[in-house]
Amino acid sequence: GVGVDYHYVDGTFDRQSKTNRTEAERVVDLVFENIEKYPERSLGVVAFSISQQTLIEKLIATSRQSDPSKEPFFKSDRPEPFFVKNLETVQGDERDTIIFSIAYAKDAQGRLLLNFGPINREGGERRLNVAVTRAKYNVQLVTSMHYSDIDLSRTQSVGARLLREYLDYAENGAIALERAISVNAFEHFDSEFEMEVC
Repeated sequence: GVGVDYHYVDGTFDRQSKTNRTEAERVVDLVFENIEKYPERSLGVVAFSISQQTLIEKLIATSRQSDPSKEPFFKSDRPEPFFVKNLETVQGDERDTIIFSIAYAKDAQGRLLLNFGPINREGGERRLNVAVTRAKYNVQLVTSMHYSDIDLSRTQSVGARLLREYLDYAENGAIALERAISVNAFEHFDSEFEMEVC
């Protein structure tokens, strides 16, 4: 319930619909689990793409119809109402808990194309940064990828590299931070304090 939680699902990315249904279903399950477990917390869902956002919205609508007892949680007049948004539209929104759906994964043929939509573009890493900083307490990352699936020798994208590092952190915790930091061993520090900060 605090920090970054990693939820791996064995989903595939459908290139035609540009969605990952297994992942979307897990996101919907998490939405209702969060409502049950943390009814006082505000909640939002961020999907990497509009296609995945639309699929998640449809699945949530279906679940709401089958369980109307949770309807008060979805009221739009709450101080921080529930939302489902994509990387492009999530800008200023903050919620106590954010469920983050990557969607991109290996396709039915087992190939992972390193095309992660908006984060591949120049400056796309800022969109990733916005998405992963929307939560006040907890990010629940739902993905069908392990960090090691992203082969950095095949891409020059800063966004892809940072996504790989974020996946590593979500899956493996603090040890991933040590892997991501590169400090010159011969760098000179004027004090112990400077070294610790670095």
